[in-house]
Amino acid sequence: MKERAGHGRAEHAADRQRPPEVSHGSWGHAVVIGAGFTGLLTARVLAGRFDRVTVLERDELPSGPAHRSGLPQARHPHGLLARGALIVEDLFPGVRAELAAQGAPVFDFGAGFATRLPYGWAPRRSVGIEVQSFDLTDLEAVLRARVRALPGVRVRDGFVVEGLHLSADRRRTVGVTGHHRADPGHKPVRIEADLVVDAAGRRSRLPGWLAAAGLPAPRRLEVPSPLVYSSRMYELTDGQAPDWLVAFEMTLPPSVDRGGAAITVDGTRRLISLVAPAEELPPPRDDEALQRFAATLRSPHFAEVMARGRPVSPVYRCVVGGNHWLRYDRLRGCPDRLLVVGDAFCAFNPVYGQGLTVAALQARLLARLLATADGPSGLAHRFQRRAARIALVPWLTATAADGGWSSEPTGRPARMIRGFLDVVLRRLPDEPELYARFARVQNMVASPAVLLRPLLARPGRRGRRAARTRLSGPSRDR
Repeated sequence: MKERAGHGRAEHAADRQRPPEVSHGSWGHAVVIGAGFTGLLTARVLAGRFDRVTVLERDELPSGPAHRSGLPQARHPHGLLARGALIVEDLFPGVRAELAAQGAPVFDFGAGFATRLPYGWAPRRSVGIEVQSFDLTDLEAVLRARVRALPGVRVRDGFVVEGLHLSADRRRTVGVTGHHRADPGHKPVRIEADLVVDAAGRRSRLPGWLAAAGLPAPRRLEVPSPLVYSSRMYELTDGQAPDWLVAFEMTLPPSVDRGGAAITVDGTRRLISLVAPAEELPPPRDDEALQRFAATLRSPHFAEVMARGRPVSPVYRCVVGGNHWLRYDRLRGCPDRLLVVGDAFCAFNPVYGQGLTVAALQARLLARLLATADGPSGLAHRFQRRAARIALVPWLTATAADGGWSSEPTGRPARMIRGFLDVVLRRLPDEPELYARFARVQNMVASPAVLLRPLLARPGRRGRRAARTRLSGPSRDR
């Protein structure tokens, strides 16, 4: 049975429950900081309970798909996992078809991906999970147009939020302060609100705002990554399309320290991203060095597209930034009626593709809480605690893997997760059924527990070898 946006398995029937309709608002005014993917999903959910929703964005937003300074990561490949796509489709029915009409392909995850794992190639066969590749600017443009069309919702771009407006006792958030970028004098503006949601992503300034108000800041957990992206768009004009829609080469620190991703944006364009520690990745303007770097990867697909394709963009370089978690869920003294979502709450190394789907799961959680709450009071505490549960498994898997970059000792749980992952990865190239289960876990439509039964049933050729040797990691030979 295929896992599709709008046609998931029974264990995710709740994902198909629509949020409150936008005609039932009665809770006053909600403010969302940030008009990116997370902010747009949040605004859609809030429109079902609030009379007015205002989305504040510091950038001047384009009318259609276009890059902007506040979203530099949009120049690099992004993925919406099957679980996240199902939620987005329920929030915005027809989005998948609208993107497909613009050329974004829909395909089976197993058949459309050419994945070079650390120990061999992933099986190329259908796994019953449909996904879609796209340019992030296209997705956000579609969502932005949908949100702007909602009754009671206003998107105010070019507005810089500078702080919170709190009640006299600092126990409740009652709005935000800021200014219009177009105002040369930066005249302060106060916007009253019954609920404020920080969806500003990694550039969130909320800890500083809390400190400025004399309130405690959340504890910050951080697991860094040395990886850097270099990405470029290529157009294939020779009429010979590759036999894959997404090519991916996985890193596995410390042994496999370079990789890449290439996604199909439309019929002719491929967005390629090469990934490595900063000292290994060539400068963006050295085309020949980038070609030589691509040729060192075990997957030939990146070098082939770069050789055949015509570059239609500059090379954009971006520091990945690793993983961080601001523990608002454990923060005592945080003012009520203040929610933190997406990367402003918990951000993952984007190489694992979890961020958009975790944000979609948080939007679904918020919709559930809004459906049962009597009002915005007390909502923040309940939301942050449950949002932490959503983030936990993605956080553990991403940080356990990235712990391999560090020479410092890691905790036992991280070592156990990394060891388990290594055993699984050794067996995937030889076991299509295990890979089908792994694909379900990777797309967050199944728990990692589904991998245990086949692993315990028989160790497998690569698994037996792993059990006899230390987990020293794969070689870099092809």
